[in-house]
Amino acid sequence: MTGDIPFGEWLRRRRRGLDLTQQELARQAGCTVSTLRKIEAGERRPSKVLAAQLAAHLNIAPEEYERFIVFARTEFYPDLSVSPPAAVRSPAVSSAPVATTSPPSFLAPETDLDKPPPVFVTRERELAELETALAAARSGQGQILFVIGGAGRGKTTLVHEFIRRAQAADPELVVVSGYCNAHTGLGDPYLPFREALNMLMGDVETKWAAGLITSEHARRLWELMSLTVPALVKQSPDLIGSLVLAEPLLERAATFAPPDVPWVQQLRTLITPAPSPGLQQKQILTQYTALLKTVAAQYALLLILEDLHWVDTASNALLFHLCREVGNDRILIIGSYRPDEVALSRGEVRHPLAGVMGELKRQHGDIWLDLGELASAEEQQFVEAYVDTQPNRLGRMFREALFRQTKGQALFTVELLREMQERGDLRQDAAGYWVEGAAIDWAKLPVRVEGVIEQRISRLTADQQAILTVASVEGETFTAEAVARIQQLNERDLVQQLSRELDKQHRLVTAQALDRVGQQRLSFYRFRHHLFQHYLYQNLDELERAYLHEAVGLALETLYGEQTEPVAVQLARHFEQAGLTEQAVDYLRQSGYKALRQSANVEAINHLTRGLELLKTLPATAKRAHKELELLLALAIPLRASKGFSASELEETYSRALAICRQLGETPELAQVLVGLARIYAVRAENATSYELAEQAVRIAEQVRGPGPLSWAHFSIVMVLLSKGEPARAYTHVEQGLLWCDPKLQPDQISQYGLELKPQILNFGAVAQWILGFPERALRMVGEALALAEELSHPLTLAATLHDGFCLIHVLRREAQRVEKQAETLITLSTEYGFPYYLGWGTVCKGWALASRGETTEGIRLLRQGISSLQAIDVRMMSSLYLALLAEAHWVAGESQAGLEVVTEALAEVARPGDCVFEAELYRLKGALLLKAEATAEAEACFRQAIEVARQQEAKSLELRATVSLTRLWQSQGKGVEARPLLAELYDRFTEGFDTVDLREAKTLLAALS
Repeated sequence: MTGDIPFGEWLRRRRRGLDLTQQELARQAGCTVSTLRKIEAGERRPSKVLAAQLAAHLNIAPEEYERFIVFARTEFYPDLSVSPPAAVRSPAVSSAPVATTSPPSFLAPETDLDKPPPVFVTRERELAELETALAAARSGQGQILFVIGGAGRGKTTLVHEFIRRAQAADPELVVVSGYCNAHTGLGDPYLPFREALNMLMGDVETKWAAGLITSEHARRLWELMSLTVPALVKQSPDLIGSLVLAEPLLERAATFAPPDVPWVQQLRTLITPAPSPGLQQKQILTQYTALLKTVAAQYALLLILEDLHWVDTASNALLFHLCREVGNDRILIIGSYRPDEVALSRGEVRHPLAGVMGELKRQHGDIWLDLGELASAEEQQFVEAYVDTQPNRLGRMFREALFRQTKGQALFTVELLREMQERGDLRQDAAGYWVEGAAIDWAKLPVRVEGVIEQRISRLTADQQAILTVASVEGETFTAEAVARIQQLNERDLVQQLSRELDKQHRLVTAQALDRVGQQRLSFYRFRHHLFQHYLYQNLDELERAYLHEAVGLALETLYGEQTEPVAVQLARHFEQAGLTEQAVDYLRQSGYKALRQSANVEAINHLTRGLELLKTLPATAKRAHKELELLLALAIPLRASKGFSASELEETYSRALAICRQLGETPELAQVLVGLARIYAVRAENATSYELAEQAVRIAEQVRGPGPLSWAHFSIVMVLLSKGEPARAYTHVEQGLLWCDPKLQPDQISQYGLELKPQILNFGAVAQWILGFPERALRMVGEALALAEELSHPLTLAATLHDGFCLIHVLRREAQRVEKQAETLITLSTEYGFPYYLGWGTVCKGWALASRGETTEGIRLLRQGISSLQAIDVRMMSSLYLALLAEAHWVAGESQAGLEVVTEALAEVARPGDCVFEAELYRLKGALLLKAEATAEAEACFRQAIEVARQQEAKSLELRATVSLTRLWQSQGKGVEARPLLAELYDRFTEGFDTVDLREAKTLLAALS
């Protein structure tokens, strides 16, 4: 029995009882002999995955399996026999419920084929800074560092050397990485984070086979799966199927988990997920962060993100989110990029990374390691150190000449020395030392790294140059099988040529990854430096490029078959460059839809807009019109979210869609287009136009009985009628809309309209109910809306509910503390996801909350800032409210004149005619401001006008406020007897909400008048 025997000693005895050597057990369990030796010596404990594998090969009985795992992983000493069952004295497969599949053979100790680490010299100061940051991260102070420098400055070499040293020093450090891509990264959402996540999920064989990670690194990540895969399934399930594929994940999970474990069963269901409106960015950011935090709770985590100068906008948002969230976690994030490329804009758009660097500097201080120009002494030191990485007898004159030629630039120095060795300027003597050959004519040697590359390429055979030229067309990373098809070569022979001659001999490419699409094997290679790819591609003329882009596109199409979505961005680029416009448009549409599902709005806009531009070059046919309509309706979704609900670009998009619908006849999309336009004009308070469009949408939707268009059409009418000051009529359409907006009947609402409708209808219904005098009903409706929005976890729907429902109702209920808290949430959400409409409203609400509790200076500043931002994007709906809130803040501050100027502006808006839902409140506030200025008669007239407007609009809550104001004025004038019946009669008409501020004030005033 175990008694008090430590696990390591127990393991040693059990192994010997089975006549197993350490080498045999290590091979069977998929770990190194060194790891097993440390476990038996008590220097470390096995991971859960390794413990499960040990159980399988130590003949642990099923009833003892759980106790064995506890024993292996903790200090608990269960009652387990050291001796194996009497019938078993040799290795056999245990019946314990562990793996259904063995670990992959590439993890066996004898498969260690690790490449020697690359030569690394100098940069010790930078390495020390990285090590300091990692030490801080290990202590729970999350760190972010960016390694920056121009092309060839050694960013990748430095980072990889740091990884090598850090892993050697810490056997439990978890390291994952991802690359951005020059050709696809800009439009391929979350590319580097997808790569890193797949490494965390044990997808390591291809990187190991390519020599990108060591065997030990692969084993660490493989053993980590017992932590990462269950965590992914349980707390980050929305990442499965979008950022990591479910089926390969299930296959890897089968190596360590029984098939009947609940999380494995859940993972199996995710292979064929239920229809979904699409993964939303909030889910990605939140769930990805949660997963990293789970890993960091057990192990220090190093996340490497390379080539961020090619980062896509979605990855940029996730990076920014992580940098804000990991401050108290054992996580170090290292990114690398070229600052000169980040400084450049992408067309008219600022580089996404430039947009967050200022905020990161404010939060984290100086987080940059600049590998720019070395000091002269350091440059000389680098040349000296690199020359001496190989045995040589090269003297001072040679070293000084080499330094003058290369100026110490890392890539240039490395490539020029290799060039001199290959052309015979340097040779090896009998003892193997490098010496100078014949007299070197330094004047004839290249003076730029491009010249070295040219000479390197020129010494390849014609066939090798042709292979790499085709590869350069695909990009910095290329697919061997595609090149083989284009060059009509045997795939296996080409892979050998790439791996042996072009990698090991010429060092121009390196193996990157191995994948399968169905039965098709795909071998990915990467140029060792982007300048190699750039040189080859630039040497092609336009006609050659077009021909080869077509060939690459067709080859990739054939290789991926029906599963082209992962390479849709690449295919769109190749077919566009080839002049095959229809194919390019199809793949731009596919890329845009993929980005939409991930709430990558900027990428979606770019892909869909480019598709529309290319369509214009095709002949005007019905087929083209249908494709254009499809792209326009898809484009409206990200435009609404990122540009605002009344953006001119959104109006242009829907107007063009309407013209196409009329050109094609009454298409099924017509009601959707009319609703889109009606919402734009409603937000601008162009109520007549909006109402006409919404009524047309209702008529058309009723004809086709489509629940989606019909419910949205009724909602558009609700928006208009509320803005016009007709809450009772508006609420009848709320009820009609609710009849048709069951999310189960309309699973594609978000993908078609950009929002989930039911929370929106409830929000606007709540406003109508409050105005009509039912504050408790209003509160219940926004509560239901918020619960729905939080369950959906759709950022734009949640932002809409926070403002249109929660914040707005609590503003109307005059509950400043609750408004302030939720307004801050709304501002954070809108800033993170780029929602200008709700950012403006969140700022307005926070400003009102601050002013209401006496912080009038800051409150008024925020109110004016929010109102300006709303007016800048043409938001006029509810303008009577936001201007009323500003006027109220001036009243609280005692600034009568400023407040009266705001009211005058607001009433002019009402007379336009524009939004007049809070017209009564504007007259009441005008009266209150005039009263402060001692203009009593004018004030009374305004209070009477407010009551009259409120009665016309059936706005009982606003009538109550105006009546309280008039009653107080009369009370101050000694006319309390006359005033009391007016207020009492109105108060008695209320049936709920007696604990609200307005009704409590009315009750107190009535008591004072008794």
